[in-house]
Amino acid sequence: MSSLTDYIITPRYPTAQGGDDTRTMNPLAWGAFGLAALACAGDLVSILRHDKRLEYATKPAVMVFLIIAAVVLHPANQGERALFVIALALGLAGDVFLMLPDSYLLPGIAAFLGGHLAYAAGFRFAGFSALGLLAGLAIVVATASLFLHRVLGALHGTSRARLRNPVIAYAIVISLMTVSATASGNLVAAAGGLLFFYSDVIFAWYRFVKPVAWGQPVNIVMYQLGQALLVLSLAVPS
Repeated sequence: MSSLTDYIITPRYPTAQGGDDTRTMNPLAWGAFGLAALACAGDLVSILRHDKRLEYATKPAVMVFLIIAAVVLHPANQGERALFVIALALGLAGDVFLMLPDSYLLPGIAAFLGGHLAYAAGFRFAGFSALGLLAGLAIVVATASLFLHRVLGALHGTSRARLRNPVIAYAIVISLMTVSATASGNLVAAAGGLLFFYSDVIFAWYRFVKPVAWGQPVNIVMYQLGQALLVLSLAVPS
């Protein structure tokens, strides 16, 4: 574990040999992204076919391959990469919890909450865009005003009422992550953060308020694509 940690946080500067080695993406990273895409396709098939065994194999695999991609690519910033790897690992834990019965929903929320905090901290190593900050704030405030009260209202007076405070805390933290992504000045990160944000809006709606046609497939594609773009943003200077 210590050698892996050293690999993640120790700066590595690629040597210039014919121009190719200075690229921030490399064949190992692209290969990991490709395997993540295949696992994502398998996960989508598992949802459409209601195949839990396939889902148990493919959904965690997506995050495992994204973690590998984050570790092997050459990041624009080492500190940001280290925190993103932590966020991805917590996302993997959250994915596993959410595949289990509802009694594991709270640990799943906690894992993702920690992941969003790690992402937000990672973006402190990135650039800054005042326009991105204002746009992100406008988006999350408008979305929360439209949807959050409906989600909290659906929890009231039910066996899930205990989730009210965790849901509020989660909404605040994912909003922080999203605004941090849009304010980073990195368009790839902004797109990833927004996809992640709206995937969770869809998830909360069909999980707590009412069923949504194609809600789960759309949610999972947006979520996994958002995570992939956040990883890819590591290789894109802000």
